[in-house]
Amino acid sequence: MLFLFSAFHMAEGKKTLQYVGFAVNNFVTAFPVSGFPKLFYSQFHPGITVSTGFNWKDKPRNSWSQSFKAAYFSHRYIQRSFTLYSEFGYRYKLGNSVGLTAALGAGYLHMIPATSQFRQNDNGDWDRIKLKSRPQGIISLSLGIDYKINEAGNRIFLRYQNMLQTPFVPGYVPLLPYNVLHLGFTMPVSQLKKGGNNAK
Repeated sequence: MLFLFSAFHMAEGKKTLQYVGFAVNNFVTAFPVSGFPKLFYSQFHPGITVSTGFNWKDKPRNSWSQSFKAAYFSHRYIQRSFTLYSEFGYRYKLGNSVGLTAALGAGYLHMIPATSQFRQNDNGDWDRIKLKSRPQGIISLSLGIDYKINEAGNRIFLRYQNMLQTPFVPGYVPLLPYNVLHLGFTMPVSQLKKGGNNAK
C-alpha cells in the first residue's frame, strides 16, 4: 500500500492525470506465458478494471508512463478479489495511431474466499465455518497493443498480463499465477472535461 500511496502522491503533486480507462477481463490460473492459449478455451473467470495515469516522458517515438488501476474479478469456487496496483510502463509508437506497450507493476489484492468449509459438532451435525478475507500482494508484467480510433484521442486496447498473487496459501501455495486478458478503451481526461462543460 505504501507503494500505491507514494505513486498517487507523485501524480497529485507533479503530474496531471491524462486519461481514464475501462476494460473487461478474463483471469485464468496457469503458468505465465505458456498458459496464454488457455485464456480462449479452458476457463472463464470474469473481471473488470478501471484505470488512469500520466506520462513521465513523452517523445515522438516513445513514452514512459505511470498507471493506477482498480479491478475486481471472480474466480469460481476459489475467490472474489479486489485489487489496487500501479504499473510503470513503456510505449513504442508505430505512427500516430498504433502503440506497443510493456509494463511492470505491483500492488494490493484483497481476497474473499468463494468456498465453504464445514466442521462436525458434538451432536453430529455439520456447522459452516466462516472463512476470513485476507490481504495479499500482487506482481504484474504485461504486454499490449492500442489503436487510436478518432481524432479526440480515444483508444481501444488489447493487453496480456501475467499476475502473481502472494502468499495465496502460506506454507502450501505461496504463489498463484494468473494469465489475464484485457479488452478495453481509454479516453482523454480533456474529453470528460469538455463533455462536462457542454452539459452546463
